[in-house]
Amino acid sequence: MRNRVTNAGYGDRTPFLTASASAKLRAEIDEQLDQQVLEWYANVPEAAHLEGRKVDSAYYKRNLIETAWRIRLLRVAEAKALVEIAKRSPESAQVWANYEQEEMLHDELFITDLEKVGVTREQFLATEPYLSTKLLAGYFSFLLDHEGPLGVVAYSYLVEYVNVKLEPKKLQALKDSVGESNIGGQINHSHTDINDDHPGEVWAAVRHLLRSDDDIEAFKRYLREHQQILAMYFEELYLDTLAKADQPA
Repeated sequence: MRNRVTNAGYGDRTPFLTASASAKLRAEIDEQLDQQVLEWYANVPEAAHLEGRKVDSAYYKRNLIETAWRIRLLRVAEAKALVEIAKRSPESAQVWANYEQEEMLHDELFITDLEKVGVTREQFLATEPYLSTKLLAGYFSFLLDHEGPLGVVAYSYLVEYVNVKLEPKKLQALKDSVGESNIGGQINHSHTDINDDHPGEVWAAVRHLLRSDDDIEAFKRYLREHQQILAMYFEELYLDTLAKADQPA
């Protein structure tokens, strides 16, 4: 009699990619992300605003609000993703669970920084997330329901890679424009990403989820699609803050 138990992650668990093939693919993915960063600076309104000497207060505060909301909304789908990952790869699930444990409550770091610039917790809670943030959370749900967890994990690789690459420059600029004492939460968040090697941690989860060349192509596509939705957010943020400030009274 055949055992009817399936979806327990105990099929052929041999990684599709050898260690050397994984390193080669990661370098290729990182090159794609570097190109996406260049496109980001070229096409997204005020993409480098937080790296400038004079940061608009409304833009800065709203970005912190939205960052905290993204963490709160996406962690629900990311927790659900753990179930689907565990069905495919216990090794990937272990890595993903540890990563989520480290990131799960980081919304509080951004809320703490908001309070330092005059935005109370009550004001944060009363601010509804942008449509683009809701769409990103909705896309995560679509992926889990119809395509699987790889696309959810792809988002984390994108943001962790880009954060480790660009965040130190942004934080140095914010120290000058906002004040180092006011950005302690963001500094702690960045230190976790860098010191715990979150890009490498997420990549370890990715490697165990990649099972074919089709998965690799899907992963590259997910990275592009996530950036498109994030670009929608930053355009929405720009129109809601900087563009309004430039309009004549």
